[in-house]
Amino acid sequence: MSRCVTVWRHLAWCALLAVAALSQARARLAPWPALAGKTVLFVTGGTSAPQPNDDALVARHLRELGFQVHTVDARVSPSATRGAALIVISSTADARVLGNKFADSRLPIFTWNTFDYPNLGMTGPVLHRDFDVIDPVQHYADSFSVLYGFGANITSEISRAVGLRPQLFGTLYLEPETAGWGDPGPGGTVVTDFFGSRHYAGVFTYEREATLADGRTAPARRVGFYLGSDNFHLLTAVYGPAAEDPNLRHWAIGLKLFDAALRWAASPPPPESKYDPGALDATLRQAARGKKLLYVERVNGGEGRHSDAHIVAHLRRLGFKVTVADQTAPQSIARGMDLIIISGTCSKWKLANKYVDVPVPLISLEGLLSDALHFSGRDRYVDYGEHGELLESVDPPENYLDIVGAWSPMAAGLKPGLVKFTEHPGVLKWAWPLPDAIVIATLPNEPREDAIFGYPKGARMAGGFIAPARRALLPLDNPSYDQMTAQGKALFDAVVLWTLGR
Repeated sequence: MSRCVTVWRHLAWCALLAVAALSQARARLAPWPALAGKTVLFVTGGTSAPQPNDDALVARHLRELGFQVHTVDARVSPSATRGAALIVISSTADARVLGNKFADSRLPIFTWNTFDYPNLGMTGPVLHRDFDVIDPVQHYADSFSVLYGFGANITSEISRAVGLRPQLFGTLYLEPETAGWGDPGPGGTVVTDFFGSRHYAGVFTYEREATLADGRTAPARRVGFYLGSDNFHLLTAVYGPAAEDPNLRHWAIGLKLFDAALRWAASPPPPESKYDPGALDATLRQAARGKKLLYVERVNGGEGRHSDAHIVAHLRRLGFKVTVADQTAPQSIARGMDLIIISGTCSKWKLANKYVDVPVPLISLEGLLSDALHFSGRDRYVDYGEHGELLESVDPPENYLDIVGAWSPMAAGLKPGLVKFTEHPGVLKWAWPLPDAIVIATLPNEPREDAIFGYPKGARMAGGFIAPARRALLPLDNPSYDQMTAQGKALFDAVVLWTLGR
């Protein structure tokens, strides 16, 4: 009987791993053969477009990739999307005629129609601030600047597909050119940018269920790309012997970026989120069993010591082997650990840059450590801070979070929008990470104050630091754990599970 139980448990665990593997596989780029034969609805300016354009070249390229292409103009009815797998929108299509007819489409959209970004909710509505088109006639100097992009994100599926690095690359070949940029909302991912700023995104994406710039939820994947109407043929590429030069190979990636972003848009997204605390608890218990966890706190500290004790007790109930260490303990105590959690009771002065470079997954419950941990820049109240702290913040106490990355497992299956994190308003910590971070929740009405986010291993963090293992932030103040709602505790557990690597 004992052997049967053991076998059953083994099979159940294997099934759990299989489901997890399938979920991850669904989130990856689909192989090109799996996309062959799918129909693309290509929205253009039509044959009457007044200026020369590359729409015909794009359509031919799409066919060469294996898609069936159905070309229409901006007057097309939304019903024309039936049977299509992807909508591609050229900048030759009149954005005023397009309006918001595709905003609610459950088909993925790949677009370089910058003026249509606001209609789709991908950026705010203000020209020159939320989006812009740089062209040689009106912006001669900047039309040279947009020939050089920067790898803002190196861990997204698109970034990995092209080997994107945190450095300059050639977007288009050398002549004054037209390009567009957008400043995406809190749920967007900036893949490449111009002018050295994430606010000028050349390539940016929204996963399904991510929060758009206008506060709505993306019904399917969305991609913004920097192209102009007549420069598809100028996308950089390298062939033959030149491709053996690693510098040229990582410089001339414009066409590879186009193809990878198109492929990402057309690939199946992760499964839609489902809030199931019981399943989350069971999965975390399986993952935590026998794992060694270092909990760093202010031992015998004042405010928050009861919460620390309750967090440790919860972690032990999950199956972790927890070692509690004072903030003054040497970093060497982290050797052999599977996870480190730094309590909100810790002081930046006492930690003294410990645990920054350890190759162990780490969660910080203290947002004020964000600069020391390379989670964010160094400017307090701009790059990181605390919301609701007496004498420290002009913001009132808060107990809600705004879920903007519901697609991620870190969101615990919670739907986009406001969620009650603690029972009563209090202090919530925040930071503004780099584009490599996966942002899960912001503070309400503060899209630049991110309360929950995670950096994958290998991600570029602040100061050029590369994450040696997963890193995550939870916004708990010293005594807040005992005030957490059921949804708040689910978020806590989901972040622990993700950071652990499951």
